[in-house]
Amino acid sequence: MLTLDDRTGNVLTTVAVFAAAAVAAFAARTTLVIFVLALLLAYLLEPIVAGVERLLPRGTHIRAVSIAVVYVVGALLVTAAGYGVAPRIVDESRRLNAALPDLAARVSTTVAGQSDLAGMLIRISRVAATLAEHIGSLLMVPVVAILFLDNRTEFLGRAIDLFARRSDRTGAKHMVQQIDNALGEYARAQLTLSGLSGVFYWISMTLLGFPSPLPLAIAGSALEFVPVAGWIVSATTILVSGWLAHAHWILMAAAILGWRVVQNFVISPRVMGDRLQMEPALVLFALMVGGQIGGVAGVILSVPAVAIFRIVRNEGGARDAASPVALVKPSRAGTHPAQS
Repeated sequence: MLTLDDRTGNVLTTVAVFAAAAVAAFAARTTLVIFVLALLLAYLLEPIVAGVERLLPRGTHIRAVSIAVVYVVGALLVTAAGYGVAPRIVDESRRLNAALPDLAARVSTTVAGQSDLAGMLIRISRVAATLAEHIGSLLMVPVVAILFLDNRTEFLGRAIDLFARRSDRTGAKHMVQQIDNALGEYARAQLTLSGLSGVFYWISMTLLGFPSPLPLAIAGSALEFVPVAGWIVSATTILVSGWLAHAHWILMAAAILGWRVVQNFVISPRVMGDRLQMEPALVLFALMVGGQIGGVAGVILSVPAVAIFRIVRNEGGARDAASPVALVKPSRAGTHPAQS
């Protein structure tokens, strides 16, 4: 009868657990994306909430009050911005509705006999349909973010307890703090990239004579938080608005494609690498592998997963090196083995 020693059994059990977790994550990828986006939003709002918390007088529910203040002020700012651009949006919508028959005819004429262009338009429409299908779920992101903000201390404490089962509590606390800092840096890196895209959209549309460049740039910047699907939807909206306004939409399309290449292969790896102290090549590799394996969810999770893995590995290596039962320890400088 074939028997396994304890070490082999532990390895097989670990592999089985990770495989089951990967299968479960893939099956629940939509819900996972919602919670990850909510976590990113919570990390972006945490400094603001903490600042408001310091300004308010001490009380029993000061954390909840601070979160409510931030959300109310944010909602007022969004409402004011929406009120300012609402007339332009309504006007553009009316023009788009009136031009839809002509647009459909021109697209059909252009696409006829060009299978590559037709396939690209089909893929874009599918992405837009998928994003529209989950738009209701995306509205849950701010709600879930409230839970992360309100229970931040409890979550960190439970994470410390989880890691402390196999190590000392001081080391576990240091590891959790590093992971917390890495996730915060990742959220700020995403905000930086979305801001750069917004600036690019605004400058490009202004120079090429597009209508309403600022609202479209803000929308495009916000959609950057949704990998792949976000920029495709924003690019489609921008190009359609330029086509309706008889702007230089072909030049804009070329500029957007060039920007995506530069951002995906140059800017994004460097920004995330600097924030997370990772090599740009490793960031690019993680993004490509994550997108190929898990799609949108894989793109979102790949870089923070690699960053967390590096932290856990480095902390584990440091503890092993300091362990009194380590098999090999670094020799002290200036000491030599005794001569017999």
